[in-house]
Amino acid sequence: MTTCDNCGITDSSLYYYWDGDFMEEDYDWRDHFPQVDAMCEICFDIANSEKKINWRCASSQSGT
Repeated sequence: MTTCDNCGITDSSLYYYWDGDFMEEDYDWRDHFPQVDAMCEICFDIANSEKKINWRCASSQSGT
């Protein structure tokens, strides 16, 4: 069972996002949450609305 490293909630009905050197995702929250590897959808949505999630542009990954 996953626990949100931000708020501490463990709820199997929630989606959990992951970030870290072990993942290649389109988002990065390390600037604002350096110790968080897993984040529940609630915290992720709040952080995203507060512009605390950095999004990588898809075109920069494809080299276009």
